[in-house]
Amino acid sequence: MKARIIVLLIACLGLSLTGGLAVRPQIQDQQDVDQLEQIKQQARKEFMRGKLDSNKQIVEGLSLKDFAMIRQGAEGVTAIVKGQHWFVLNTREYKEYSQDMEQAAKRLVEAADQKNLEAAALRYFDLTLNCIDCHRYLETQKW
Repeated sequence: MKARIIVLLIACLGLSLTGGLAVRPQIQDQQDVDQLEQIKQQARKEFMRGKLDSNKQIVEGLSLKDFAMIRQGAEGVTAIVKGQHWFVLNTREYKEYSQDMEQAAKRLVEAADQKNLEAAALRYFDLTLNCIDCHRYLETQKW
């Protein structure tokens, strides 16, 4: 009987030192993973908000025929595409979408520099279609 109590005490002590059958650490790890994913999603939202702000600037510039504003918005998109937070996937398709986005923004800058409103509007349309296509692609990926 005494031996049985000692074995139970040792087992209880072992469980308390290890956190109990390794169940608790796994739950904690999953909670950490979930929390990290929430933080990543919030960071993505804030990052994409910057792209949206640049797009708003382009639309305002087009509406006001303010070519400097159009250029500034397009340069903002280019800076975002070249930024370290942009590359969320390492796939050929995503790299192509990124290159297309950068080229569309570059063509928009050129149209703004030429003070060609029609060309700038068409280049902005190209940029917007690229955004939509890329978002559609990202929805099919697990990232």
